[in-house]
Amino acid sequence: MSECPIPDGYDARRVRPSLEGAFKELGYSGPVSITAFGDHKQTPERHLHALSSTGIDVAHAIPEFIYDRMYDDLKRWRDNNPTPTTMMIISDGAEYAFGDSLARLKQLKKYNLFWAYSFRPWKMSVMLTSAEWLWDSLLAGVLFYYHSSIHFHIYNHQTNLLKLLVSETKRHVLRKCSGSSERVVESTGMFYCKMCFSKRKRLDKFMKHLSSKKHISLVSILSLSF
Repeated sequence: MSECPIPDGYDARRVRPSLEGAFKELGYSGPVSITAFGDHKQTPERHLHALSSTGIDVAHAIPEFIYDRMYDDLKRWRDNNPTPTTMMIISDGAEYAFGDSLARLKQLKKYNLFWAYSFRPWKMSVMLTSAEWLWDSLLAGVLFYYHSSIHFHIYNHQTNLLKLLVSETKRHVLRKCSGSSERVVESTGMFYCKMCFSKRKRLDKFMKHLSSKKHISLVSILSLSF
């Protein structure tokens, strides 16, 4: 989330509706599951609460380990979601972190790949994408690039605000609420610590864990080994 943060003044409850709206524009309206990676000791709690309230899972990792943890999740998702399906990554560092791996995955398994970033890459990517967005434009409902050969089959979507993947585990229903915003109801995301490999159902318990001596000690040890 440090690379593609929630803009100032933007209601974090609108992240999911914005993403789902973009997918619907491309012809998909099925289940979407989302995971937001970041160093969440630096993320405002109001954003974490808002994201979770719309069914978005939250995953914490320190910067030195975040791409490793994201890639671990990507591989786990790949093993649990056979093609045809679609994944999406929201990250400026996706090309550097796992561009070659995603390119091979797309060639071998025929996944659809979506990508969003905070600024346009200065060179052509090895990742053959079906659609691309600038992050702020995605939240505003503007498509940056679309490849017309994309085909939707069963689009399982697991998302990380730093990275979106796809899975068929949750179905969320968009509902209108007062004003101009939309939100997802009847679903609450989980909070994961990818450093300690633990999870919490409540934000206060999650934040307490991130401040605990056990967590801080483990992170210190892992940081020394990096």
